Formats: sequence, structure tokens, C-alpha cells
Amino acid sequence: MKISKILSYVILAVGAIGALLLFLMGKNFTELMDTYGITEAKDLVKDQSASAYAEATALVSPMYNLTLVIIVVIIIATLVAVFSALVKNPEGLKKAGIGIVAFLVVIGVGFALSSGVETPMNDGEVLSASGSKWVGAGLHAFYLLAAIAVGLMVASGIKKLIGK
Repeated sequence: MKISKILSYVILAVGAIGALLLFLMGKNFTELMDTYGITEAKDLVKDQSASAYAEATALVSPMYNLTLVIIVVIIIATLVAVFSALVKNPEGLKKAGIGIVAFLVVIGVGFALSSGVETPMNDGEVLSASGSKWVGAGLHAFYLLAAIAVGLMVASGIKKLIGK
């Protein structure tokens, strides 16, 4: 049996389990809301000491656990596929290394351009100077990558207009 066929069956099974859990969770939430006289599901978790919170958490836990399992499986499958492709193609490994180093250089430039200042947030917490610097680094890196992408698109368009 081909791996694609096996994966199709696994995806079908996980989808069926997810649909069943979603159906059961929705039905049970409706019954739980009727029991406690609540009109909105968000009101079930307002008082974390109440039994409604415990029951609502118990209803959501299977779906949450399934989601975690799916995410872990997807990450592992992705890493296996990427590394097996890189092992089979050493030239691809070199290109991936160059791409990773280039990305790290952009992050480094963004970090160097940013400044960190303690910042009060809306919830009363304070964002540390280090956290502020990392946020700035992410924004600067995004702007640099966007500028590079736009520049490369413009250069490609000009190259096509000139005729190679």
C-alpha cells in the first residue's frame, strides 16, 4: 500500500474523530448552558471556581488534546520530510544553510536597529525593555524583508521590460 493512501486513511480517521468530538462537545455545551441557565458559552468560564467551569473544561479537553496530537504529528512529519529531502540533496542543504544564515542576518540587523523601552500595556502589566527590543526587532525584520521582496519584484519587472 502506498504511503499516500495510508496518509489519506489517517487524515480521514482524524477528521472523523474531530467531527465526532465537535458534535459531542457542541451538544453537551448546549445541555450544560441549559442546566446553568446561561445564554452564552463564554459565561461558563467566568467564575473559575464554579462547577460549570469544571464541566466546560472537561468538555473541551478531548478536542484540545486531539489538536495537540495533530500539531505534534504534523511538526514531526514536516521535519522528517524536510531533513530526508536535504539528506538526499546536498546542494539543497547548502541552499537551506544560506537561507537560514541570511534570515539570521536580517533578524540581527533588525535587533541592532531596535531600541528597548519599558512600556506599560493595557492590562496594567509592563513590557520589559528586552521584550520591547525583541518586538522592535521583529518589526524591523518584517520591514526589511518586505522592502527586499518589493525591490526584487521591481527589479524582475524592469529586467523583463528591458528584455533580459
